[in-house]
Amino acid sequence: MKRYFLSQEELYWSGFLIDLDVRDVLPLFKKARITRYLTDPETVHEAWNEFRTIVTRNQTDFVRFMLEHSKRDSGKRCQDGWGLLIVPDDKLVRDRLIPKVKNGVTIKGSRIPWNVIGYANLCVSLHDDGSISLKRFRRCVHCGKYSPIAAEWYTSLPEIGTRHNVTAV
Repeated sequence: MKRYFLSQEELYWSGFLIDLDVRDVLPLFKKARITRYLTDPETVHEAWNEFRTIVTRNQTDFVRFMLEHSKRDSGKRCQDGWGLLIVPDDKLVRDRLIPKVKNGVTIKGSRIPWNVIGYANLCVSLHDDGSISLKRFRRCVHCGKYSPIAAEWYTSLPEIGTRHNVTAV
């Protein structure tokens, strides 16, 4: 299976940032640590600042705060997050599903590793039934202009929100 590569910038990815609500998953990840903050907006900023993918079960709030963070966009500096991994509420289900995606996810025959998922700012959702869904956040103005992603697998993913209107997932 082909391993996918988008950009040298994906090498900045530094691992996962675990939300406090799911801190019990920390041992399931190699490159991870628990957030230092109590609020979700602070966790989003921390993840952006450290090039980390957030792991949480709180999809609604984290998607909203990721969209709000990217709205700070001036076009001069990237404001994109480094992706979300949404895990199920049930600990037993989480413990069973997370190892299945520890090296990334497969999209159209290509293995997409976590550093690419982070760079592309994807939202990966693990569902109770074992299925996995992927969506993409709209790229910030800076990245849309200077680092567009034209890969067919990427452009075929449903987009979450817009820069000017926060919409539901």
